[in-house]
Amino acid sequence: MHEKIPPQKTGAKSDTISEIELDSVALAKDHFDKVKRRFLDVNCWELFAGTEKAEFSLRDGKGELSLDHPKVGDYFRIKVPGLHNPTGDGYDWVQVEKFEKEQDENSECLYIRVRPTSDPTKPEDTTAHFFDSKATSNFLIKREGKKIIAEVHGRNEIPNTESLNVIEKIRNSLVAVGGMIAGSKFQWKSLTEGLIKHEE
Repeated sequence: MHEKIPPQKTGAKSDTISEIELDSVALAKDHFDKVKRRFLDVNCWELFAGTEKAEFSLRDGKGELSLDHPKVGDYFRIKVPGLHNPTGDGYDWVQVEKFEKEQDENSECLYIRVRPTSDPTKPEDTTAHFFDSKATSNFLIKREGKKIIAEVHGRNEIPNTESLNVIEKIRNSLVAVGGMIAGSKFQWKSLTEGLIKHEE
């Protein structure tokens, strides 16, 4: 599945990985079903990551709230704590460009790739995100035998400063550079840990 993650060519990158190992394959399979439900419920990601982190909501092609599983062409609307995005009416937007599942006898994997995009509720084409459209965020969960893993990989992350006013350029640079220095945007580690958390 890692071959699906775009190659790093420019800007910054990040890799966040969390994993747990259960006592048996049967237990791992059972828990992975729960992890899949969490992963596919984008509207609840902030509950797994912690309420002080970014807020996510899944949106359809028109930008309306969707309670379905994500699919190619859908959007994630993201609210970054503190520095809201004027271009997206306070939100950053990404679009789902890949959603894939793989399964064999001893492993399962779900993969979602999103890319910064414009606000689907507005007519203009300006990218409403602090990264430009070269960037991708790649989310995946997988089970390998008794092991369950959640990963987030950021690639080609460059601040979005084109066709924006000075305030928006400053905002995007602050959020993007702050994220790149931290190494995991919105503390992705909290999300990956929350997705795979196993409660006895």
